[in-house]
Amino acid sequence: MIKILDNLYYPLYEYLYLFVMVIYMAQMTPETGRMVGVLSGNPIPLLIPIVLTIILLIRNPISFAHNKLWMLVGIMLGWSVAVCYKFHDFSPANLSYCLFLIYAIFIAFIHIRVFGRDLFPIYEHIMVVFSVISLFLWGISVVIPASGAFFHLFPETANGNNFLYLYNWTDPAKNQVYGDLVRNQGCSWEPGRFAIMLIPAILINLSREGMVFRGNKKILILLLALASTMSTTGYSIVCLLYVIFLLTNANPTRVLVFTFILLPLTVFLFSLDFMGNKIQDRANFEGLTRERMKGINYNAKEHGDEYLGSLDRFESAYLEWINFRQEPFLGYSRNTDHSWFKQNISKNLVLTGGLVKILSQYGIFVGVFLYILLFYSSYKIGRASWHQNKFVYAIILLLSSVSYLIFCIPIFTAFWLYGLFCFEEDEIELETLDYLEASDDYEN
Repeated sequence: MIKILDNLYYPLYEYLYLFVMVIYMAQMTPETGRMVGVLSGNPIPLLIPIVLTIILLIRNPISFAHNKLWMLVGIMLGWSVAVCYKFHDFSPANLSYCLFLIYAIFIAFIHIRVFGRDLFPIYEHIMVVFSVISLFLWGISVVIPASGAFFHLFPETANGNNFLYLYNWTDPAKNQVYGDLVRNQGCSWEPGRFAIMLIPAILINLSREGMVFRGNKKILILLLALASTMSTTGYSIVCLLYVIFLLTNANPTRVLVFTFILLPLTVFLFSLDFMGNKIQDRANFEGLTRERMKGINYNAKEHGDEYLGSLDRFESAYLEWINFRQEPFLGYSRNTDHSWFKQNISKNLVLTGGLVKILSQYGIFVGVFLYILLFYSSYKIGRASWHQNKFVYAIILLLSSVSYLIFCIPIFTAFWLYGLFCFEEDEIELETLDYLEASDDYEN
């Protein structure tokens, strides 16, 4: 048994299962990206999570006779058939995108029905473990630069070397360096992605412990790991997160803390070069996008269909908005080859931002429906966490989506769909708690 909290222990297999799911969530390598995408490629990384999930279900049988599950599956299957017919593309490659969409829904359903509310503290615990590993190895790489010779013994990644899927060592010669200091990529392919994996864990801790640092080792470890990523997205979201919690039920003490501690700290963070320069440089992203377009034709001629990289989050959001305007009703589907950008601009660059991507991929009707589900789930998670910030989960996932695609990613999808698949028993328990709180208020 693994101790998660003082009053919560979990069997080793169930814990290790979610540990593996977090590794697939991090997508450090193409192999750990096999839970999202297409069927072609190495079959072993594709089969590992499937086999592990089957074993999980044998150990924890659940019923799939759930009306909301089949309603969502029906909606997504209907949308998938419609977009395949629209683009006259029923090829195996295109159909695999539809398959992985349904796959993600079922995996999320299984996670929610097997783990219930325990999914959140277990996820927090796992991210603390990854934070400790990353801080230790990142610290070694900073203090002893010669340690790079050891990490070079492991397989290469886009920005470094893959240490047993537990840590992505940053190669200073490649990328992800701020001044003379390498950024902590954690268990993911780059620092920003690791940062948005840490944010939900920080929120889970805040929901349970409140804004308490003394004796709260987990939050200190998570915040140190986030600091080491030097991620603009991560810093911005965690600052907002603490402001929300600080100003909830504001009292004179909290106002003073905000005025004299949190506000100056936020100003300091945004004055850092990698924060301020990024924000200033992106202010006129339409102009930057036009400049970028001038170079795309040259790149296409020089490199053909070779993958060159991803566009900046703000440029991506702008171009995804154009994608949406071209296909507003059904979207261009999860297959980006059908998008206006791929068809008319470049086949060798990738758009990143997921916030607008949900609308541009799924269209206005399904896209808005998915966002409604996100806010509904955020409300249910807030109640399950017994805090008043019912929509804060939706806010942090939306802000994370500005830079990264989240929907259909393992664990993230379970957070997104939690409200649809959570247990009715939890609702009864929460209604009883609400009644007791109301009774206390009345008595007082």
